[in-house]
Amino acid sequence: MLPNYTHILYATDIGRYTRPVFRNAVALAEKTGARITMLHVVEPLGNTGRAVIGAYLPDVDVHTIERDALKDVLATMHKRLAKFCAEELTANKLESEIVEALEVATGLPSEEIIRTAESRHADLIVMGSCTHSLLGHAAIGSTARKVLQHSHIPVLLVPNLTH
Repeated sequence: MLPNYTHILYATDIGRYTRPVFRNAVALAEKTGARITMLHVVEPLGNTGRAVIGAYLPDVDVHTIERDALKDVLATMHKRLAKFCAEELTANKLESEIVEALEVATGLPSEEIIRTAESRHADLIVMGSCTHSLLGHAAIGSTARKVLQHSHIPVLLVPNLTH
């Protein structure tokens, strides 16, 4: 018996291959009647970034700057997701309800993808594989590899081979 997908988590870095990967998620959703949650994860600044800001701006609270900047980045990324989604659905004459939610989170991408898939009760994760040609062999990107290793939810990787 074939799986019956009802909720697909589409994880995107909003990069070069966003459209073809999204179109795979949409095609599956159309065939199965599933709804899509679109997710983009923003990685935190990290210790090196905080140290640089602290070195150049010693009189300011680095955590306040990081928190305020992160709010702006998350809001901007949510707008980009909404614009992308509207363009794709309109261009392909698709119903807007196929995308149930747009989420932007902060954290380690692989962990946030799995956490969101589980909290949204997704039965499939769709993401690009971000492969790179390395000495003639394809190497899967680290986020895709970690999601594959740790997810209990099936993962569909759409190849994005770059040379």
